[in-house]
Amino acid sequence: MESGSQVLIVYALFVTFLLKSLLIYLYLKYPNRFYEQASPVFTITDENIKYEKTGLSETFSQELKEKLESVMIDQKLYLNHGLRLGDLAELLNISRHHASQVINENFKQSFYEFVNTYRIEEAKRLLCAHSKNPSICVSDIAYQCGFNNRVSFYKAFKKVTKLTPKEYIQEHQD
Repeated sequence: MESGSQVLIVYALFVTFLLKSLLIYLYLKYPNRFYEQASPVFTITDENIKYEKTGLSETFSQELKEKLESVMIDQKLYLNHGLRLGDLAELLNISRHHASQVINENFKQSFYEFVNTYRIEEAKRLLCAHSKNPSICVSDIAYQCGFNNRVSFYKAFKKVTKLTPKEYIQEHQD
């Protein structure tokens, strides 16, 4: 029994040694893969390579862009708190991958940045009306515009406008 347990210990040590050796090898061969980049920078060539084999022509991509803009404005999809990339893809009758590609290439934004741009425009409109009806609070406006919480609204609003909602109201009062 003792020799069987010794064999298992030796085997476990050997496997551990192999795994550590593999990790060291991968770390030395691909050092950038082990560090999370704070903000990746993409160039046009990176994007072209990323979508090189998708089969989505520039003409069709442009058509989808126009259709997407139309649907977002006419149907105000951005007001839906639960809007997902799959929902847009389904409306456009394309795959989620192609929907993402259309947004990334044509608007130079991620899906959430794209949707939040529409939400912020709606919020700006409502905030200007806020001065005429101060009984509505900023948090209510955030929810009306499709945001799930006040914090994400404030972050997105500040990112787009460089102002807080209250600063925006003060700047745009009649």
